[in-house]
Amino acid sequence: MARHRQPRELAELKGATKKDPQRYKTEAPKTGKALGKVPGHLPEEVSVVWKELEKCALPGVLTSADRFIMEVASSLLSEFRANRGEFVAAKYSHLIGCLARLGLTPADRQKLGTEKTPEGNPFDEF
Repeated sequence: MARHRQPRELAELKGATKKDPQRYKTEAPKTGKALGKVPGHLPEEVSVVWKELEKCALPGVLTSADRFIMEVASSLLSEFRANRGEFVAAKYSHLIGCLARLGLTPADRQKLGTEKTPEGNPFDEF
């Protein structure tokens, strides 16, 4: 099965748009709206997970278009936390996939290629 295409924002953070610019010639439609508040129809335990995922997300990546995948990820994570013993492998796999698409797994953060802050030269003060 082919890999899922990553959002352009993640590709830019990773430097993929500079390495292979012809793959990113077209602009994806964007929404200028933020992720927004937790949907009112979600149970309290799922709402708590939504807020936690939102805090953990990279700034500027999640938008209102991600609300549906956030709802699925929040529901699955809440279910996992409530009853780990009956959380089947297929759901676990789906949860990891949702988190990866939102840029919330260690592997996805590792791919983001942010620049290191330069260390100070010990001779700068001379």
